[in-house]
Amino acid sequence: MKAGIRSHQLILPSVVCSTHVSRRIAQEVGGVTFAHQHGCAIIGVDVAGIDNFFIDLASHPNVASVLVVALGCETIQGNELAEKIVTRNPATKYLVIQESAGVDDAVSKGVVAANSLASRFPEPRHAEDPIVVGISSQGNAGELVAFLQAEGLHTVESSEGFSALMSAKVHLIVSFTDSMQPPTGFPLIPVINIASDSELHLAFSQEFDLSHDASHQEIAAKISTVARGEQTKSEANSSGEIVAPRLVRSV
Repeated sequence: MKAGIRSHQLILPSVVCSTHVSRRIAQEVGGVTFAHQHGCAIIGVDVAGIDNFFIDLASHPNVASVLVVALGCETIQGNELAEKIVTRNPATKYLVIQESAGVDDAVSKGVVAANSLASRFPEPRHAEDPIVVGISSQGNAGELVAFLQAEGLHTVESSEGFSALMSAKVHLIVSFTDSMQPPTGFPLIPVINIASDSELHLAFSQEFDLSHDASHQEIAAKISTVARGEQTKSEANSSGEIVAPRLVRSV
């Protein structure tokens, strides 16, 4: 597992039913979590798809440790998920809510487990060069990609959203936000939002990291400072969601 530019603790709910407990644990320990509608009542290719997505999240370079929070009766079993994750990220534990005396007891046990992980893996990790930069665009960032590669950075370009770039293990993302959409983020990965010259983006100018006329040199400089720890606007605002892709519609 390669080093990252952030050192997040991921509180990973393996099923929709454990998202509330996961959120309470994350609030107590300063971890990152997210709500989702997966882990149960999923069929076909989505079982492996969601499973692999969770493993990708937990083994991302910016994740220092992982606490898997399971309910106990879901399709994606928390202990089985944790066993797969630990082969990629040894700093992993799991908690089963149904093995606790109730919600408060589960939260208390989760906080103890998360703090134990943090004490065993306390040092933030910093990536050595080259940084892997994700470019979220509609395929029109060729000149920037060439410039960054000439500067010694590795790049991955995608028009399929932040989750695809997460799976590619990018350290940070440069996002050319759609002119009709506000800036957003991804909780585990710093996102540098670059505005267009649309009226919407001009109205939200303070929420963007760089303006539409930012030069390649300015973008590279921002990448450098963010990689060294400077928060992006989306990090400072805690904006953005983790969205797990699904292919099969089920009930």
